[in-house]
Amino acid sequence: MKTKIILISMAVSLCLAASGQSAYAEKEIAKSSNPLYKNGLNYVSFGAEIGPTLNRFNSSYPVHFGLPVKVYLGRQKVGRFIIRTGYHHFPVPSDRLDASQKRAYNQIIPLAIGYRRNIRDWYIEGSLGAAINQSTSVYNDPAQENWVVSYREINYGLEIGRQIGDFDIGLVVYNTGPIPYHILFSGIKTSYRIKW
Repeated sequence: MKTKIILISMAVSLCLAASGQSAYAEKEIAKSSNPLYKNGLNYVSFGAEIGPTLNRFNSSYPVHFGLPVKVYLGRQKVGRFIIRTGYHHFPVPSDRLDASQKRAYNQIIPLAIGYRRNIRDWYIEGSLGAAINQSTSVYNDPAQENWVVSYREINYGLEIGRQIGDFDIGLVVYNTGPIPYHILFSGIKTSYRIKW
């Protein structure tokens, strides 16, 4: 009886050990075959940018201010997939307003996906998606209703920059809308990465 108990105990122990090693091996295989599981970390990036409008809309919106937000997915040091959004504000200068206007501005809110390629401490990234492009005019006469027009348009961008610790500093160019009715704008951008 004691011999049977010892043999059964040994068999159960060996089975448990084998299944534990098999699970560990499967986990290691999953890690090695998953292209998103490499050295490095996922992170979220919050930034600020400023720059000129480059095409004919420069006469109305000579400069823009941006608050870009990006999520970097994947754990590869050589590159990561990105999800890009944020807010871009294009104010009309007071000397370019009509006499009836109190203020006017354009705003763009993109949602795009892309890829970032790291080259040592430098990077290049591109993204493609859609954006809400909204123009607003606020009038001096309170009885006059504000004028607001909104479009959903294609949005894409290209960024080149340098990584300095958890900070990125770069030059970016974006296009929103179909050519020739598009807004082409660029900027100098800095952002801070929060790893997770």
